[in-house]
Order: sequence, then C-alpha cells, then structure tokens
Amino acid sequence: MNKKTLCAFLTALLAITAVSCGNSDESAEKSENSVTEAETSPETEIQTETETSEPETETETSEPETETETSEPENSGENAYGTTADITKYTTDSEVIPPLWKVTDPETNNELYIMGTIHVLPGNFTEFPDYIMDIYENSDGIAVEYDTSKLTNDIRVLYAFQNMLLYDDGTTIKDHISAETYQKAKSYFEGIDAYTDQLDLFSAGFWYNQLSNVMVLRLENLNTDGVDATFIENANNDGKEVVNIETLDIQANAINGYSDELVDYLISEAIDEMDKIDDYAESLGELYNSWAKGDVETMLEEDLEEVDELPDELKDDYDDYMDIMLYNRNKGMADKASEFLKEGKNYFFMVGSAHYAGDKGVDDLLEEMGYKVEKIE
Repeated sequence: MNKKTLCAFLTALLAITAVSCGNSDESAEKSENSVTEAETSPETEIQTETETSEPETETETSEPETETETSEPENSGENAYGTTADITKYTTDSEVIPPLWKVTDPETNNELYIMGTIHVLPGNFTEFPDYIMDIYENSDGIAVEYDTSKLTNDIRVLYAFQNMLLYDDGTTIKDHISAETYQKAKSYFEGIDAYTDQLDLFSAGFWYNQLSNVMVLRLENLNTDGVDATFIENANNDGKEVVNIETLDIQANAINGYSDELVDYLISEAIDEMDKIDDYAESLGELYNSWAKGDVETMLEEDLEEVDELPDELKDDYDDYMDIMLYNRNKGMADKASEFLKEGKNYFFMVGSAHYAGDKGVDDLLEEMGYKVEKIE
C-alpha cells in the first residue's frame, strides 16, 4: 500500500523538511543538542539533481533489453538518490480546474473562497485559470496551512520546527522501531550518503517523511513549489497579507502522529518499494490529475482502499493516525474559515485537497455549521 500512502501524504501535509537529505560529513558537524539549518532545501536539491543528471549517458550505457522490460529508456535517468522517473509522463497538460468552493454566511452575506491545493506541481503545469487569479487579485490576502517561506527566512522558526521533530523524552528512534527495521532504514540512508548519528534523535515519523522526500527528489520535471508556495510568493511580491491557518506544531504532530507499530511497518514497506519509482511517479501523477479535474474524492479514496492491505492489528492505529493527520485538522481549518467569515476577512483560503475529501471535509464541516457552501465547477 505504501506508494499511495506516500503520495497522499503530500496532498494533506505540506512538503516541508527540517533536515534535507544531504552530505553526511556536513551533517555530522551538527550539535547533538540542537539542530542546524540544512545546507540546501529540498527545492534546491531537486533543481540541482535535475540539472546535473545525465540521462543521455545512462541511455548509452544501459542494456536496451533490460530497460525495455522495466521502463522506457528515453525517459530514464539517475541522480544521487537512484533511478529517476519523469512525472510528466503521467500528468495531464490540459487546463486545470482546481477544487474550489464559495462559502457564504447567511447572516452577514460575507463570502470566502476556499480552494484545494496540491503541494507539488509537474513541469507541464502552465498557469491557473483566470477565475482563480481573479479571486486572488480581489482578495486582501491569502490564508494557507503555513507560510513555509518563514522556514527559510527566519532561522529561529526553522530551529523551533526541527526541535519539534526530535524525541524529547531521552529516547532515540532505536527505542521506537524494531532493530530489524532500524538497520534496514539506516543502511538505506547510508547508501545515499544521508545518515549521521544525529538522525537517530529524530522521530520515526520524520524518518518516514524523509523516505517520501527521497522519492520526490527522484522525480524529474517536478516543481516542489506547489500551489501554496506559488501563491505565497505572489502575495509577498504583491504586498498582500499571508495568514497561517495552522501552527507549526500541528504540522509536526502530523509527522510524529504514528504509533510505533504502524510507523515501523510503513518504514519497512517504504524501503522495500523504493525501487518502484515509476509506480510512485504514476501514483503522484494520478493525484495531480485528480486535483487538476477538481476531483478531491479520488485523491483520498484510492489511498483508503489500500488500507485493507494493512495487517489487521494495525488498522486501528491507521484510523487513529488519520484523525491526527486529517480529520482533527479539518475541524481546526473549518473553525478558522468560520472565524474569517464572521470577521469579514477577504482572504483566499487554501489547504491541501485531501482536507475536502469524504464526509468530514472542510466544506462539509462548514455546511454543518450553517454556512452556504457551493462547489464552483
């Protein structure tokens, strides 16, 4: 089930990383008591790897028969993290219709536009439709899950977030996952020059998050500045207000929210599937295509269908995690949208599309609160 879970993670949680996979010698110099800023962000790394990879050389030296069996040679490459895949092979290049709703307070007639986002975009994405940009232009600001530019512009914010991903009870990851899974994950990170002793201080959920980031770094023609980051940059350039819907600790709790048993299983499964980069690219491509059609239900349904593959003893743990990662956050997001409506704040409200899926989505919760919610087709 893991490749879909990793992809859904990107639709519900911001693709923010406290410590990106980098040179282990540099990382080794970090203090044991505090975490130092990563030398490069995931965004920088993916751009660098894409620019420096040499798919032409790979095609010349690979064996045609083998490549034909497993992938299409003209689209295959390799970077420091392994074989790469071109995300645009699996994504539509037609005009996008992002999931969008208009919410109206019947008492005041105040309106709020709420949009579902995706936190990464393929290289064949061109532009947002005019009606989306009109909503943005007519807004006083944007409301996003969290303004990730603060992580790169304010070292104190970055330190605070990194420390939220550390165990604070004197334990290390060795106390939370099995010795077998720990050694399996450690060996994998060593193989891509991304392991230091300090990594053991981080939560198992952070280790799992890093495996997702490695997969992202292996995708060609992928822009990790997703919808949220794009509008944050626009707002900063246009002098519009950028408002945080959540706090960083909520994002950190979503990363740390797995039970030890569940994250042990997910880490092991993730490593077993790390060679299936084409499958991962296809799954993430399908998620993008669903978003581009405004179809939020598919983005969550496909992931939930695979829960049946979990061992029975972990299904309750998974349900508990979905409450932490998705449903509890949906309630907080709906409350924040309600606050904006009551105060007449003219913000363009945008959170990950998975937060609108199912019958516990932000849009459904707002409707239950008595607001008029209209899907904009």
